[in-house]
Amino acid sequence: MHPHFPEDFVSPLLYMSSVVISELFAGAHDSQSIKLLDKLYQTFQDVGRLIVPNDKDWRQTGGIIAKCRKKYGYDSTYLSRLQNDILIACSARRIGAFVLTKNEKDFVRIREFLDFRLYGR
Repeated sequence: MHPHFPEDFVSPLLYMSSVVISELFAGAHDSQSIKLLDKLYQTFQDVGRLIVPNDKDWRQTGGIIAKCRKKYGYDSTYLSRLQNDILIACSARRIGAFVLTKNEKDFVRIREFLDFRLYGR
């Protein structure tokens, strides 16, 4: 059993953030990659596991960005990059999901302002 999941948890349900899908499409540079991403998107959409930030997630994200700017003096460029990660964290928190990421550094920083479950690598 994975150390972050309760013992009575049978198997994790996978969800995909629409924010992550957007980032993946932004980095796709060939038709094969785009076709695979279309299939990935459609699969999560079809099973009802595509998570889209709602108005409260956006509002909360703006508040966290303001707190980061005030506490750390981050510039607008960094904060605009951090916005997507904050949206992912807010929407994951809303549904009670873990955020699984290799970008643990930024998500640990976000946890200073938002309580959400994080599994980093």
